[in-house]
Amino acid sequence: MEDHPAEAMTEDTEEKLGQEISRSMSKESRKVIGLVIGVAIFMAIAHFTPLRAWITNVQVWKAYIRDMGWMAHGLFLASCATAVMVGIPRLPLCAAAGLIFGFAEGLLLSLIGSTLGSYGAFLITRKGARRSVQARLDRWPWLLGMMNKPSLARVFWVRQLMVPGIVLNIMLGVTSIGHRLFLFGTVLGYLPLNITFSLVGSGMGKGSFAQTLVQLLAAMGLINIIGWAVWRMRKKKS
Repeated sequence: MEDHPAEAMTEDTEEKLGQEISRSMSKESRKVIGLVIGVAIFMAIAHFTPLRAWITNVQVWKAYIRDMGWMAHGLFLASCATAVMVGIPRLPLCAAAGLIFGFAEGLLLSLIGSTLGSYGAFLITRKGARRSVQARLDRWPWLLGMMNKPSLARVFWVRQLMVPGIVLNIMLGVTSIGHRLFLFGTVLGYLPLNITFSLVGSGMGKGSFAQTLVQLLAAMGLINIIGWAVWRMRKKKS
């Protein structure tokens, strides 16, 4: 008996998604490891050479930001949301949030800001830009095919792809996905790498080299755990 075309398409798109996620996570892992090594070398030089003045200046700057209170948080949140909405990559913003506000606050602000920015792009597409962007999405037919039946798990895994965030936001905007599913899936999908880059950014703002190393090692460990989870998912499906 022949497979139903819809079922065959689903299997093909799921397999393609798995391959793309594995490829994306491999590239992302190499990027994070390279970033961590670079930051570790820079911070070691900064702590044990006259560049230590840079660390002192960062601490003074962070104290000034803290003195601004909720205004600083609001300004960063609005800036982050606007940047992500117009297509600026979110991960450097996560690192900046970790550097400025510390890990916990930076993670929260970057997660909220990047989610709101993504939702803004989603709403713009949903409200009237569908036709103008549909043609641009034809280069990812397997992705559009898979998102014909969106789910929380699918949105989560799609967010792990090394595809520009603005493209994913627009793509989801032309599908039948609900607003709540988009928001929850985006928050969960953004969380792993937001944590990783917030850790790296926060590590750069530490006055102690030991604290910096702990956070950088935690970031490396997290990206490897994510890569292992993707590998397990693909092995299970195969």
